[in-house]
Amino acid sequence: MEIAIIGAGGVGGTLGRLWIKKGHQIMFGVRNLQSHNVRNLIRSTDSGVKVGTIGEAASFADVIVLAIPWMAVEEAIKSAGDLSGKILIDPTNPINADLTGLIIESSTSAAEEIAKWAKGSKVVKAFNSIGAKTLDNLQFGLVRADAFICGDDFKSKTVVKKLATEIGFDTVDAGPLINARVLEYLALLWIQLAYSRQMGPNIAFKLLTRAGGA
Repeated sequence: MEIAIIGAGGVGGTLGRLWIKKGHQIMFGVRNLQSHNVRNLIRSTDSGVKVGTIGEAASFADVIVLAIPWMAVEEAIKSAGDLSGKILIDPTNPINADLTGLIIESSTSAAEEIAKWAKGSKVVKAFNSIGAKTLDNLQFGLVRADAFICGDDFKSKTVVKKLATEIGFDTVDAGPLINARVLEYLALLWIQLAYSRQMGPNIAFKLLTRAGGA
């Protein structure tokens, strides 16, 4: 599968390296082709990883990961060009500067705003409630970390679930895109536990169920 990753930071770089190992073709889209993150990314992969502008990367693939800070997302979408029919994976969180709350109204979510900006795309919220450092090892004893995934298009969610499973997640279908509002608060809880409560970033969420669902 051809996957574009917008951004070359911790989350995007790690997802890209993991998917390259699974045989996917990855292209990173960045604003600055000479940035420190891009140079480190190229050095850390020996697979001839592609790097280009945001527009070039968006044209390259039908699956696009917006692995950039929330405040940069709207500009990146404008730079990406026509995104009609493409799957946009949104791992962003609109967290305020002191990491205590969200900078977005409770009547919407980052994912829903992205869907408004990227008309015709299929937005799927995923990979937002875990840290970049944990993505390299999703096994916790006998259980695997969960990837909570929501979106309005069933086929697109199926694609994202497969990509998540390939790198070691169990997946939980969290319903329609409106539930991104809940997942973004779940990410806020993760941040509070990891940093304010000093548990560190090597933590993850797991949904436990009983046999038969009762």
